[in-house]
Amino acid sequence: MKKIGWIIFIFATLLLGSCKEKDTEEEQIIIPNCNLNFTMTMGEYIPVESLLIPTSTVKGNIENFINVCKPKDINPLTLVSSSIRTHQLTFVFDAIYPISTMEILTTIETMSIEVSIDGSSFTRIKDDEEVSDVMDLGGTMAKAIKLIIPKDDTKNRLDDVRFTLDRGMIIQEDDELTKQFLRYNGWTGADGIFTFNLTDGNELIGASKNTVGFIFSDTFVGEVYTHNNLRKTSVMINNSLGYMDTSLPLDEAFSFDYATRNGAPSSPFIPDHYIGLVARNLLDGDGLSMSQSKDALLSNSSEGLGYRSDSNQAELTIDLKSSYDLKEIVIWNDNSNPLMGTKKLDISYSTDNITYTEPIDYDLEPASGEDDEPYTLLVDDIATEARYIKLNLKESYDANHIGLGKIMIFDEDNTFLFGQISGTEPVDTLHSNEITARLWLQDGIVIGEHIYIFPILVKDEADLFKVHNVGLIKAPIEDERMNYQDATYLDTPLQVKTPDGGTLFFGAGVLNNVSQDGYIYIYGYKDLDGRHLIVGRFLPEDIEDMNKWTYFNGESFISDINQVEGLINRVSAELSVTYIPSGMYQGKYMLVVMENTTSGHIAYAISDTPYGPFGSYERVYTTDVSHLRAAFTYNAKMHPALSKPGEYVISYNVNATLVGALSDARIYHPRFIRMIEVKEEE
Repeated sequence: MKKIGWIIFIFATLLLGSCKEKDTEEEQIIIPNCNLNFTMTMGEYIPVESLLIPTSTVKGNIENFINVCKPKDINPLTLVSSSIRTHQLTFVFDAIYPISTMEILTTIETMSIEVSIDGSSFTRIKDDEEVSDVMDLGGTMAKAIKLIIPKDDTKNRLDDVRFTLDRGMIIQEDDELTKQFLRYNGWTGADGIFTFNLTDGNELIGASKNTVGFIFSDTFVGEVYTHNNLRKTSVMINNSLGYMDTSLPLDEAFSFDYATRNGAPSSPFIPDHYIGLVARNLLDGDGLSMSQSKDALLSNSSEGLGYRSDSNQAELTIDLKSSYDLKEIVIWNDNSNPLMGTKKLDISYSTDNITYTEPIDYDLEPASGEDDEPYTLLVDDIATEARYIKLNLKESYDANHIGLGKIMIFDEDNTFLFGQISGTEPVDTLHSNEITARLWLQDGIVIGEHIYIFPILVKDEADLFKVHNVGLIKAPIEDERMNYQDATYLDTPLQVKTPDGGTLFFGAGVLNNVSQDGYIYIYGYKDLDGRHLIVGRFLPEDIEDMNKWTYFNGESFISDINQVEGLINRVSAELSVTYIPSGMYQGKYMLVVMENTTSGHIAYAISDTPYGPFGSYERVYTTDVSHLRAAFTYNAKMHPALSKPGEYVISYNVNATLVGALSDARIYHPRFIRMIEVKEEE
């Protein structure tokens, strides 16, 4: 009966309206609320939030004109005059939509059409085109659509304008989730956000979970004034943790965690394992012109690139995690202080760390102390199968200290081998720049009862900072919490200077694809004439045995990390690649980035495999932090642990170019958007 009553009402109003002259200013008909249920289905009319006509004089009621409940020829608009050379009408939506068509009833004969995904920057998609009843907009993404109409004294009437929803993604700002990270006491902001399913590690979109774990990098702890969002007190630590209880309402679900040392807030994960003249320096590429080549040249810097002991003797043991037929060991002596270098050493080998071969003695010349130092000793006659290599540093050029610069190991196929190294305690001296060393947390993976995180070691350098290596943290998960107190710090070969002058950084994103092909994929980027996506992979049981990892060279996965090929350019330093289990991209992989790291443009690209090829970027959102002093945005990524089928949660970080601007707590916390699939027509 309600529907019949509505039809009678419309008929009556149309009958009354027909008695009036169309070319005179009409009494506006009030349209009752029809309780439109917008289901985000392909072909539906998209509700218009507002219509802006700032430069024209208009006859008619704009609010009535855009009322989605009105019949198409009720409450027209007439464009009377304009202060500029055209009439410009901007239709604004409540989100970013893929637009299929514009349906229009008008006397206007030609117009230009521009679209915008941020409501301020417009792109022209139709130029001075003849108007038809249905104009194809081709699925273009738009938060706002601008019609640019020539001034005309007679053909200036709009009876109706409607936009239909195309197949694709709707982009909404998730204000409710975002506001959970604008906090006023304790944890009060951070960057570098990654998320994990701490219940069972299942990262498939839609997987059930009790707890979502968060890791962050630089973090503010303190108090914030509620009336103006300014920091009352603050301490910055370099990483922190968070948890979301999925059983609670959103505004009650979050808690945050960080360490306390000497009564003050402190980072849960600390850099101590990675700084100083420690043994682990011997196996990484920091300070070498190339990371995994015996042709590499060693710097003479003393900023913690080599190993040094307080004694004039030392013992070092390298564990390769598996046995290999060894061919070469390449050794650089201490080049930062040649007088503390090793004069004599012996090397022995073992498959079980119990029984070793007879040690073989070697003499080392002192390094020159000049920059770009070639290797000191090449041991190229090993021909031994071994997992463990023991180096006994027997004599130094100094009476009180003994040291080395770098060590490289190659198997019979000339493949670079990496291991974990231990040995005699090093000196406790830190170079000046190591006082500022800290760990920023990249992505990670939950395997069994542990979470593995790939941190980068950062040190200040002049007015900037420099990344020195990529590590690996292994922390137990207990009662769905990350036990950072019992974390183990491991080393990786995942920051590499390549022979072509590029630098590789892995850990920017991790994909658990075990349910699809058995592998975990680790993503990174190569900085060389742009920032290019790169990928490697490993079996879950091999996460700590990195000599079993392989890297995609554009055709297949191989052991040589130096041959890794870029999959797509303009990626960010944090990103995500996610398997899509259902919907329009079912069975495919979605890369989400902020183009060029800090552009403000969030985009995705699709591939049939985790290793590409990826299609062109689909730009879906442009950030706007112009209301915040000196602010910029960076490092967008999807969060499978927060997403559900057909509805994908994406975060981005906000920072400032001026340190003083960070007193505003609105700047330094993540923002979230939702990318929602348009439903298919039944």
